[in-house]
Amino acid sequence: MKTSLKVGGLVAAMMLAVSGASFAADQVSPYVHSSDAKVVKSGFGLCWRTGFWTPALAEAQGVGGEGCQCDADILSAAACTAKQAAAPVAKAAEKVTFSADMLFNFDKSTLKDEGKAVLDDLVSRLAGVDVEVILSTGYADRLGREAYNEKLSAARAEAVKAYLVSKGVDANLIQTEGRGELDPVVDCPDPSKKGQVKNFRELVQCLAPNRRAVVEVVGTR
Repeated sequence: MKTSLKVGGLVAAMMLAVSGASFAADQVSPYVHSSDAKVVKSGFGLCWRTGFWTPALAEAQGVGGEGCQCDADILSAAACTAKQAAAPVAKAAEKVTFSADMLFNFDKSTLKDEGKAVLDDLVSRLAGVDVEVILSTGYADRLGREAYNEKLSAARAEAVKAYLVSKGVDANLIQTEGRGELDPVVDCPDPSKKGQVKNFRELVQCLAPNRRAVVEVVGTR
């Protein structure tokens, strides 16, 4: 095991005097220093210790200190091991999906009173959250023309954003997107007398899950 050399009593005092090194009370080094403030070492590369050397003083200089450079093999492992920085807190995402029929009347993009109440509850849940971004995404069913459905879904997403902003949410935090008929939740067959869906009214009911608005909040609490 490597051992630094300990200089006793008068010899230590003489070497410190020759070196001209001086240390403040909170910067005491338990090693002998040369005139250029470097630790004095023997011909075998061992550090010369002063008479007041203790493991505690050597460890007190920290991971990059002289103690770990000279006596790491006899100091505690924790004293000469760099502490890892705490892992950053991951951003938590909360996704809430609303039935479009809960927020809007069929084929409309104006929020119903019931829809406003649902969004009020969402706003209350944002209290204490450091919000990074809010994604408002609107969807439509396959009824009607594709271009029309894209426009309707985008209008619904914007209506959700406008209401959240009216309740004090920063508009710059909210992004909107209309996805039209994409990503359907259910696949309903066309109406037929002997089929699962017998008429247009039943088809509208069957496709209800596809008419939805999704609000995703990313942030930390």
